[in-house]
Amino acid sequence: MFSQLALWCSSALLVSATTKSSKRGLAFAAGDTPGDLNNANQTKSHISWQYDWSISPAAYLAESGIDYIPMQWGSGKIELFQDAVRTQGAKTVLAFNEPDYDKESNMLPSDAAKLWKQYLEPLKADGIRLGGPAVTASVTGRPWMTEFMSLCTNCSVDFIPIHWYGDGEEGFFNYLWDVHTAFPNTTIWVTEYASTSANVSEVARFLNATTTYMDTLDWIERYAWFGFFVRSL
Repeated sequence: MFSQLALWCSSALLVSATTKSSKRGLAFAAGDTPGDLNNANQTKSHISWQYDWSISPAAYLAESGIDYIPMQWGSGKIELFQDAVRTQGAKTVLAFNEPDYDKESNMLPSDAAKLWKQYLEPLKADGIRLGGPAVTASVTGRPWMTEFMSLCTNCSVDFIPIHWYGDGEEGFFNYLWDVHTAFPNTTIWVTEYASTSANVSEVARFLNATTTYMDTLDWIERYAWFGFFVRSL
């Protein structure tokens, strides 16, 4: 589904810098080459956060020195989530990966809202920021999220994660603005995105244009390119 050239461009995220970017993160760093993660935690790197769709980090992620964001991927073992988050001392969490898609967490909005109220909302009392479900950019995504938000009354959704894969900056920018228009009072995290073009120059242009643009938008709180597989190139 994802172009190897798109993955190649993840190396461009590690540009010369004197300070970390609070926005820029990694959606996934390959576990079969854990040494690659060292490249993402150098002083010249912008990377400041990471996640891997799991409740707790693998050892190589925990030891990287990069802030790890736990995720409750679906409904499975959700009763363990609160304790895991508190044990890690996490300040932010993510919840429910692509619940509108039958090949991902595949949840009804009503079920997700009930689980959120029981298992995620209590974390707010600990001062933990709660990221909403991350729906796909397909036709099922927006209706699912709209229904979830209407059902999850008095829920503390601090930001909305979104995913997007496609070809060309215009489609990506339009999607960002569509989501922002639908939920204008909630900031956005782009927790998965990449160009699917097979042309390396187009992918590089897309990466540079999108990161530059998102850095100018105050309602884009964070973003993460998919993914970081340096040695597979």
